[in-house]
Amino acid sequence: MEFNLTRNFNDIFAAISNKGVKRTAFAKALGYSSTSQLAATLEGEAMISTKAIIELVRNFNVSPTFLFTGQGELFLADESEIESLRKENQILNQNIDAIAKSSKELYEMLKKSDQRYAELIEITSAAIKYHKEHKEDLTETEEENSSLKRNKK
Repeated sequence: MEFNLTRNFNDIFAAISNKGVKRTAFAKALGYSSTSQLAATLEGEAMISTKAIIELVRNFNVSPTFLFTGQGELFLADESEIESLRKENQILNQNIDAIAKSSKELYEMLKKSDQRYAELIEITSAAIKYHKEHKEDLTETEEENSSLKRNKK
């Protein structure tokens, strides 16, 4: 990874300038006594001071990671956005907990249904077996009943 603080600082300056901040106001916000100090930093003739870095982060919400590495977002999220994300995260975690609870309840219901299904299969099998074993008895009884009806006629 190439370390190019001057290029990153220039990118930050351009983004802040696009937001309508004038060169003089930017220099003062960083603690520079003149715009010539800012120009020297932008041109790479002078390194950005520690104080300027602190003021850059404090006054413009610039990401130090972007300043030093050129990676990530140029600006840090503001506090209201962070708080909003925290609340959203909390809601999502609550939803996950509710889903986990529902899943567990549904799993228990499914286990009971499987058990009931197995019992019904067992009862049906027993009924079929019983019917097959006693089919001959039924056939004989039906024949006897038919004979009796014929004899009565």
